[in-house]
Amino acid sequence: MDTEPVIPLPTSLSQVPDKPKKNKKQPWKKLLWYKQDYEDNYTDSSFLSQLKRNSTVVNYSYWKLFSDFTLIVLHLSVIMSVILVFYGIYKLNWNPIVPTLVSSMLTALGFIIYVITLKIRRNRELINLQKLKIEQLIRPSRIPRFNISRSRPTSRSSSPFQQSIDAITTRDGTLDLEKLLVEPNPPDLFDTLKSAILILLTLLTFSPVLKSLTNSTASDSIWALSTWLCLLNVLFNDYAIDFSNANRQHTDSNPDLQIPNSNLSKNISLSNAIVLASRLNSNLSAFCFIVFSIEVSGLLPVFNNFTRHCQFWAFHWFQVFAITTAVDYAIFKIFGLGWFLTWISIHFLIVVVGPWYFIVLQKYKDELQGPWDPAKPIFKSI
Repeated sequence: MDTEPVIPLPTSLSQVPDKPKKNKKQPWKKLLWYKQDYEDNYTDSSFLSQLKRNSTVVNYSYWKLFSDFTLIVLHLSVIMSVILVFYGIYKLNWNPIVPTLVSSMLTALGFIIYVITLKIRRNRELINLQKLKIEQLIRPSRIPRFNISRSRPTSRSSSPFQQSIDAITTRDGTLDLEKLLVEPNPPDLFDTLKSAILILLTLLTFSPVLKSLTNSTASDSIWALSTWLCLLNVLFNDYAIDFSNANRQHTDSNPDLQIPNSNLSKNISLSNAIVLASRLNSNLSAFCFIVFSIEVSGLLPVFNNFTRHCQFWAFHWFQVFAITTAVDYAIFKIFGLGWFLTWISIHFLIVVVGPWYFIVLQKYKDELQGPWDPAKPIFKSI
């Protein structure tokens, strides 16, 4: 019989062969400089786990957009009112004093409303601050107080909070409530009247020069230039849809919080008025038309922004309705039914179709935010 071969057993544990160990990969890390046991084109399942889509997109409502788009219609009506007055003086022989006198009276009324409103809001805010100071003295444990010392720090390395406290502190160590107010001071009536008279006298002096400014230019070139200026006025106008709290800060107290408003459209309106005034027949017509254009195109948008800033929404909608209705009626009486329907169609496209189209475009918004750092270019001067 054949005997099976005898396999010698190991005499010690050291002679037992080791099992091959599996190389366990380290977890993947999203680090480019770190050497890992993965291929270069490897994509881990956790790479897009923190991906967010359209997290910063604001979904607007139709009526909110309807209210915002009416500002465009209001601005178009303001521009059209200037064109209508020019057409009436240039073609229909209107008396230039009448529209200028009406606009001046409305401007004076708006200025009075502006001053009274500022005084009321500023006094109301001052009363609230005084109540807060009284409550602070009566119940100091419930209301936090500023720890203000009479000695001013001379070091420049003081904190911004301490610097702001020092800015509103008087020499005797008490708070100056006037510097805590965020509502601006109402303008002085005498200074405003003096500035208005100076501007009127300057325009009256230069009206002969402005009237003869484009005598060597053809009328077709003037109409084309005025059309382009009106289009640029619509495009570059600062509609000021939203007002933040930073825009309410007073310039003297904290000028860094002021949001600058663009005056480009107002300069374009003035240029358009000067260009059109050069086509009028008399110096008085040129002077009155430029004054009317400044009051309507320059001061009326500022007053409307002020009413919306104070949240006088009923008064704002009254301005929109009154101005657009007056301009629509003037277009109907001067140019007829065809131009009136065209003008109303433009209003309909802007106010009704515009917000709807804007909402439809929102579904194509595809903005991705991931955990990675956004690339920001660094400019270094050589």
